[in-house]
Amino acid sequence: MLLKRLPDAIDTNPVRIASNIIRIVLEINDTVRGNIDAVEKRILSTVDQLRALEEVRDGWTPNGDKEMRAVELFESTLIKEYANLIKLKEQSLIRKIADHEEDKGEIAEIFQRINQAREQLVVVTGLIVHQIALEIREDVARLLLERLEAAHSADHKYEPEGEDQQSLRRTVCTPGTRVRILGDITRWANDTSSESQSIYWLVGQGGSGKTTIAHTIARRFEFAQDADDTIILGGNFFCSRHFKETRSATRIVRTIAYHLALRCKPFADSLDHKSFDAVHQNARTQLQCLLVDPWKRVQSAELSKVPRFLVIIDALDEIDGEGGSEFLRDLLDSIDKHRLRGLKFFATSRPDQNLVKHLQSCQDKKFYHLRQVPVEEADADIIAYLNAELPRFRNTPEIKKLVEQAAGLFIYAATVVRYSSKLKYSHSEQKGLISRLIKSGIPQSTKETPLLNKLYQQVLSDTIGQFMDDNDEDENINFKHRLKILHTFLCSAEPISINVVANLISPSEPEFIETVAHVLASLHAVLYSENDKVFSYHKSFTDFIFNENRAQEFWCNPPQFHLLLSRNCFDIMNSELRFNIANIQSSFLLDHDNAALPDAIKQNISSVLIYTCHNWVYHLSLADSNQLADTLTNFLKLPVLFWIEAMNLMGSRGLCEYMLRGARKVVMNNTPLEVEFAEAASFALYFSGSAASLSTPHLYISSLATWHMTSGLSRGWKTHFPRIPKFVHSAGGAALMTITTASPVNTIALSSNGKYLVSGLDDGTVRVWDASTVAFSSDNKRIVSGSADRTVRVWDASTGEELKVLQGHGNYVRSVAFSSDNKQIVSGSDDKTVRVWDASTGEELKVLEGHGDYVRSVAFSSDNMWIVSGSDDKMVRVWDALTGEELK
Repeated sequence: MLLKRLPDAIDTNPVRIASNIIRIVLEINDTVRGNIDAVEKRILSTVDQLRALEEVRDGWTPNGDKEMRAVELFESTLIKEYANLIKLKEQSLIRKIADHEEDKGEIAEIFQRINQAREQLVVVTGLIVHQIALEIREDVARLLLERLEAAHSADHKYEPEGEDQQSLRRTVCTPGTRVRILGDITRWANDTSSESQSIYWLVGQGGSGKTTIAHTIARRFEFAQDADDTIILGGNFFCSRHFKETRSATRIVRTIAYHLALRCKPFADSLDHKSFDAVHQNARTQLQCLLVDPWKRVQSAELSKVPRFLVIIDALDEIDGEGGSEFLRDLLDSIDKHRLRGLKFFATSRPDQNLVKHLQSCQDKKFYHLRQVPVEEADADIIAYLNAELPRFRNTPEIKKLVEQAAGLFIYAATVVRYSSKLKYSHSEQKGLISRLIKSGIPQSTKETPLLNKLYQQVLSDTIGQFMDDNDEDENINFKHRLKILHTFLCSAEPISINVVANLISPSEPEFIETVAHVLASLHAVLYSENDKVFSYHKSFTDFIFNENRAQEFWCNPPQFHLLLSRNCFDIMNSELRFNIANIQSSFLLDHDNAALPDAIKQNISSVLIYTCHNWVYHLSLADSNQLADTLTNFLKLPVLFWIEAMNLMGSRGLCEYMLRGARKVVMNNTPLEVEFAEAASFALYFSGSAASLSTPHLYISSLATWHMTSGLSRGWKTHFPRIPKFVHSAGGAALMTITTASPVNTIALSSNGKYLVSGLDDGTVRVWDASTVAFSSDNKRIVSGSADRTVRVWDASTGEELKVLQGHGNYVRSVAFSSDNKQIVSGSDDKTVRVWDASTGEELKVLEGHGDYVRSVAFSSDNMWIVSGSDDKMVRVWDALTGEELK
């Protein structure tokens, strides 16, 4: 069959010869579908090797005469043996016998000679090493990009599918609207002159259509299909309060760097391991290490043409706290300083007068372009929008009145459209709704706040307000219920479903879900549902609800409401969590080997329990925790173990320690609770970092049984499980935690200051682990450790025997160190003190006070004359080791 498919003419191009042989043999293999003998398998094997070699040679050039001769020999062998195949074909045709056994043997010999030449080429040139290196580089690059943890929901194209995923509604400008501003931005983006500004900052009040403009520009330059375009979209980040990742300033640069690396190979190549050290640092450091420095390396590379990319960052005012304003300030300062040639930034936000003043102080004012959303141009655009969305009222007096009341705010017009058309009203009903809005009057001020106040007040009065009646107690209860539903949608840690809201507010009333659904439907002008999750259309509505003067009777008091949601979270967890919640029959199976487990989890862990387990700390952090002291104490007595169990089953065990530490910070004014949360966090880490977490029942029979703490909390846990193993003796040397790595570990080392454990992996990465709560003596004979139980302990490094327990700290011991002569130990604690101990006797020698927050790091100078400490109070203090006097 091979001979039949060979061409008649002899080719002398070795590249085409190899490609032809590969193509023909693979076609034959597809035809016979594996019905081949051993000889044919050897032929196919050679062809596979040829194909791999062909791929590797792409981009490789011979190095030196020896490699060149090997290439020439291989190519001459290919030409010669290909000629033999053609000759064999002609002989076969003369005999009129295709696939003759004799032919097959000769073909096998030809392929054997080709394979020998290939092997010699590989050995001489090291092409196999080149191939492996290419594969490693590709894998490492992919892993490095994954380390950026880009916020995919911040992408302007984010439109996930699936009922369990969330979505955002972003639309482009209605055709014929925003023509001037879009044209201005497009001309700026395409301007390649040296005078063109590097950043275009578009500011406008909430609801003026900034996000729609930004989304339109992103779509415009996504592929830069217009012949006039000189730039394409390199990266984008659309901030949104809806998701944790899209309201975090530390995700902006990581996401943009990820996008740029996918679009620009020189930029991807310029991202080194040092760059990725900034992934979990602050936004300013990320900006420098993940964007500025790598792009400067792109600029300095000998490229024929520096690539040009547009970066879009929208709605920075939706970043948590002042993070958006601070990020924009850092971005502007970086561009002013570095001039990132080839990169242009388009950013939008609400007006920020402090930032404008900062810009005016810059020496060079030519690097940025500040533009307000043009209100004077908006009326015509809003007319076009309303005519398109409300065709029954096209060019009527009602449209004219609505445009006057909108006063340039697209969110006003969009809310009116949703309010009057969502529920398929008849023409007369729709006209009545619009007339009522018009009759409500235009505020004396046409600024954003009073204008939207009037609109949102009207919407809520027509939906929820109709149930408010001071003379009818039942109606008032209905009003409060509906208001509570609205507030829950707006105060949730993440967008949630009507089912979760119903059970979070009133779990004992199954029919309450109908009320929630009705409220959501009636509030269609300000809320919408997408993939079973509920969102608000615009931040201006949440701003309104959380402002008492603006919302009045519809106001939500965040601390009080989060207190309510916190109580409800704990009530639900106390009610639904239980021992062995998934009814696992055996502890001998690993969770991933238990085929029945996924269904059991779905049946026994409700959607509202999933929400409360993941978000109780969020609500607790925003509430008055003093009113929850008893609730928290009861939670720690036993339900916390059931919570860790459920989180492990849901694949969220890594969050347990983090959440418990977060709760500890919330209750810092309550010392007993703080200590117990610290211990619970340590136990969660002890379990989640060990092999026991691979089989959930071992939370109890392994981790709890071997937990070394002997506090009242731990003893209380164990009394509930009298049948777990009891250990009468323990010895040091047992693993406190197992760290799973992505590939085999080749080497490990401890830094000289004992603060970091470094591991080198087979995948080419080097990983650094924090080991600041333990330290070796300089002779490596003793280990000192700090713990959440407020003690400092000294151990025999060879036997694991506990030598000393140093007591005195009043809180978590964060950092420890030996003096270089091993005679003293220094420790730093969350009790804000630094303490010095006699390493031989365990006697406390000094208490160094002065820090105003947790002490995170301590160390002796090499001559033991000074002690240095670092704290969360942002101070580094230097102490005289002999007297304890603070020097600096």
